Amino acid sequence: MTRKSISASALNFALAALLVAFGSPNNAYAADCDQLLKASVSDPHQTSGITGSAELCIDDNHATVSERTENLISGHAYTTWFAYIDDPKQCGNYEGGTPGVCADPDAVLPADSPTVVFGRMDGAIAGASGRLRFTGSFHDLRFSHGSTVWIIMFEHGPSSTTDNRFLARQLLTPQLPVLGPPGLGAPADGNVGHGVALAAFNIP
Repeated sequence: MTRKSISASALNFALAALLVAFGSPNNAYAADCDQLLKASVSDPHQTSGITGSAELCIDDNHATVSERTENLISGHAYTTWFAYIDDPKQCGNYEGGTPGVCADPDAVLPADSPTVVFGRMDGAIAGASGRLRFTGSFHDLRFSHGSTVWIIMFEHGPSSTTDNRFLARQLLTPQLPVLGPPGLGAPADGNVGHGVALAAFNIP
């Protein structure tokens, strides 16, 4: 039999055999997770209109996040932040807070040891479709039972086309000096970044 005589049905059969052997991408992803958690993406402030879905895969000493979002503003820069709350009951223990309720101030209060621990996950500029996929990979994190993970999305306004240093700040930092100047926000820029969407996972 020559190569030209291989039928389309034979090729389809071979592809089907591969899927049976290795599983579809989604099934393979789920099979690698000791825990696969899913959450919706929405705007708690109900102003951005951003929606989507997210998955957190926890496998032994490795955690990965995949987040798909839509209704973003074309040409604007966005970042996502992985926030870990080891004991949510410790949230809100400050003036004006509600004990046990986690909110933005828990990322900076108490000042000597904030309840929320966070780090950059991903960043990108939204295209004409208004959709973006963000991913993150984290090694050797340990998640306590009853802890919470937030995936927080920040918007940074129109991406700069003339100032590469400012563009780097848009894609690499939260641009909020209150979180720690100058690394997390240059005072000269002001409070450029602001939260526009959230996905929340409760760790069993």
